[in-house]
Amino acid sequence: MSDGPTQQIPTVSTPRFSVVVPAFNSARTITPTIFSALAQTQMDLEVIVVDDGSTDATRETVERIVDPRVSLMSQPNSGPSAARNAGIALARGQFVSFLDSDDLWLPEYLERAATALTATVNAGFAYMDAYAFDSTSGKVRCRTAMGRMHPPTPPPADRDAFLLELLRRNFIYNSTTVPRSVLEAVGGYDESKTTAEDYELWLRIIMKGYNAAWIPGQHALYRLHGQQAMRGLVKMSQGILAVYQELSMEEMPTPAHRELLAQRRREAEQNMRIPSRVAVAIIPQRFI
Repeated sequence: MSDGPTQQIPTVSTPRFSVVVPAFNSARTITPTIFSALAQTQMDLEVIVVDDGSTDATRETVERIVDPRVSLMSQPNSGPSAARNAGIALARGQFVSFLDSDDLWLPEYLERAATALTATVNAGFAYMDAYAFDSTSGKVRCRTAMGRMHPPTPPPADRDAFLLELLRRNFIYNSTTVPRSVLEAVGGYDESKTTAEDYELWLRIIMKGYNAAWIPGQHALYRLHGQQAMRGLVKMSQGILAVYQELSMEEMPTPAHRELLAQRRREAEQNMRIPSRVAVAIIPQRFI
């Protein structure tokens, strides 16, 4: 038996929560990630790890965790969206919670997510912020994971007002909890996207008439991996632009939303040119 949570394990056949963990070459970090899910005060859960074509010991590392709530599936490398969708397809719970393979939950996260979803009319997803910590030193940063995006606190209760805020920037930390019925109604992640795929899904859920359930405070640990490479900035800029370009202007609920979307498209196009020019100037062409 591996070291980890020692509380009594539930034996219910249908869990309340399905925790989906996409993993690619995550052998170094995935064990504490899984244990942070198993250690939740809300124990009625399953953990579905999707090994997305790893070439390291990710699979063997997960297999060493002996807990009936943990399952593992493997697939050829298809990207994070496809990995999450594969986990969604296997999920049995009422709620599907997403946890990246290098992040950690604090013990009360799922309990707080359930409370927020229950208290929100027509809830589409529950979201929170996270503490950011340095993966080398282990030190927790003063700024939270989403602090630079200045999340509205508290967020607007009105759905159209919330959508305006979300169109301006993505302030949703990617570890969210979504009713499985919502995912079935709107579809899962867009597998054509390898960046900003979570942002696209949150926008799509809100535009389908669902409300966001806010969990105040920080209830996870987001692992920082040093400065983002310039190539990564270019890719992220391209992903954000694609999200704005694919949003339907006709589906925007008010003229203010349509005006803001047009503005964000222009700004995203401009933002994409800046890192692209810098990358060409300072990074050897073979690395771009």
